[in-house]
Amino acid sequence: MRTLFRTSVLALLLALPTLVNAQGTTARFPLLEQFTGTWCPYCPYGADSVNSILGYIPNARALAYHNNDPMSTPDGDAVTQHLLTSSYPSAAIDRLLVNLSTGAAIAISRTYWGAVMSQRAQQASPMSINVTGTYHQDTRQIQATVTMNALSAISGTLHYNAVLSEDDLDYPQKKNVNGSTITLSPYYHKRVVRKMITGAYGTQMTTSGMAANTTNTQYITYTVPSNYDISKCKLAVFVTTVVNLTVNGQPRPTLMAIQQAWQEPVLTSLSVIPVELISFSATQEQDVVRVHWRTATENNNRGWFVERRSIDGDWSDLEFVSGYGTTNEQQQYEYVDRTVRPFETYDYRLRQVDFDGSTEYSPVYRVMAAPVPTETRLLPNYPNPFNPNTWITVELAQDSDMNVSVYDMLGRHVRTLASGTHKAGGHVLEWDGTDASGIALPSGIYFTRLVTPHHTATQQMQLSK
Repeated sequence: MRTLFRTSVLALLLALPTLVNAQGTTARFPLLEQFTGTWCPYCPYGADSVNSILGYIPNARALAYHNNDPMSTPDGDAVTQHLLTSSYPSAAIDRLLVNLSTGAAIAISRTYWGAVMSQRAQQASPMSINVTGTYHQDTRQIQATVTMNALSAISGTLHYNAVLSEDDLDYPQKKNVNGSTITLSPYYHKRVVRKMITGAYGTQMTTSGMAANTTNTQYITYTVPSNYDISKCKLAVFVTTVVNLTVNGQPRPTLMAIQQAWQEPVLTSLSVIPVELISFSATQEQDVVRVHWRTATENNNRGWFVERRSIDGDWSDLEFVSGYGTTNEQQQYEYVDRTVRPFETYDYRLRQVDFDGSTEYSPVYRVMAAPVPTETRLLPNYPNPFNPNTWITVELAQDSDMNVSVYDMLGRHVRTLASGTHKAGGHVLEWDGTDASGIALPSGIYFTRLVTPHHTATQQMQLSK
């Protein structure tokens, strides 16, 4: 194989896209793709080399594909094989075939990484890449638009690749120290390829290249698994050109010659949908109403305006409660409304405000300010029939665990409206005619069921569309 590489290297290097003149070019962000494994005793030295390169080449970007260890992926293994990786640690630099004294190779040893990356970083690129979009902290979904601009003509078949990586994954790592192999634990792996969103070989953009001053737009939608620490994840996008390589006398189209790369942290490069509100309630306690809410994560959260209105009245601000800015830890908030009047019905909601002035509203919670009831009961919903919203009132004679759920005509559970411990008093719950997944339900008869340790009740409702 080495002999075949030597005989074809000149033709291959001539076939690679030539760099254009300074006019119609932009700064290049070269991509180092490292091949590594926790079983490889010399791979920690490779990781140290990448750390060093990223330190002295500002435009350098990097990914790490793991092989035969807990962090390996099928797509990563396919890339490793596709780029003819034969030793560890090794790395591909912009997927170029490099002519070394030992022969030509795509995946080269760490001895050469710094020199090749430095040379590549000084060469301009005929393409720029721009990525915009959102990361939704509630759904963990990335939605991004990738715009690739050809500043000068680029020929050939082009693929774009989108890859999610993560830093600081803790797995034990073998390391050779003075001829002996030891195990490092803890050991925090960086740049680990977690998901090749566009697959091992990317997505084909065009088979006819791109003319100068044209753009190609692609879209990324990906839901980040819950076991990924999004605060340590980066999104990488890069464009490859198909190059025809000859291996063992057979033509082999290879996704090589990276034209340009882009890589940034998800939480700083994309707009983050600011706050994940995981619970909100308003409960009467004696002669006050206690408003309570919790968040799972917050981003740029200045705080909350607690708003109240009487039935058919206008919303007004009761209080401002400061937020925690940006945090990935759960937070709890509370406000006590001491201005309620007996026998009045109030709606409460939250107006969340970012430091940049943007706002979001919570669902509405209704409370009837009434004396503590003498018995526990489930009242008929209002209105009934309804479309699509109705209000369900529960009165608790004492602090108690309770569950309020909705069932269909066949007795199937479709939605839980309240569960857990609740204070004595009236509780008004809203149902919007949807199931637990938020899917609108068909017209028909449904039942509300109240269950406490000492009381069970059921009321019939009619959803009419």
